[in-house]
Amino acid sequence: MNERRLEAVVIGPGVPGMVKIRFGREDGAFVTDVRAGDVPPPLRMPNSRFVAVIAGRDFVRVEPFGEAWIEVQNQIRAVLNAEWDPIGVALHDDDEYDSYIGGIHSLLAEGASTEKLASHLKSIEVERMELRGSRKEKLLAVATSLRQLQLPEL
Repeated sequence: MNERRLEAVVIGPGVPGMVKIRFGREDGAFVTDVRAGDVPPPLRMPNSRFVAVIAGRDFVRVEPFGEAWIEVQNQIRAVLNAEWDPIGVALHDDDEYDSYIGGIHSLLAEGASTEKLASHLKSIEVERMELRGSRKEKLLAVATSLRQLQLPEL
């Protein structure tokens, strides 16, 4: 399963040896217990905020780039939802494509061409979503928008 980054807030202690944490925002938020040893001691206090790396609903680790990563994620998510949305669910499920953000960010960070980004989006549609794939013109337009983002450095 792909990793994604979510805002996390410590609610308080969970069952012995655990910390109860809320992950995500608004309707997509969920609460779960995380092993206290997996969370750095300064972040275990109630109301502590950080960015967590999540796989499904499982806590993986604390994201060291924190708020900068949330900004990266928000900007890429906005383009994917507004311009790409190959399955037409972005209006109802705004984090549907979050698991693809890391790969897209890696391509942007290495300076991938518009064509390479478009090809990556098409491979997601065909190989992961089992769709026929969007028109090349649409994918190139989305890739162009992604390349125009002013992302913070990580």
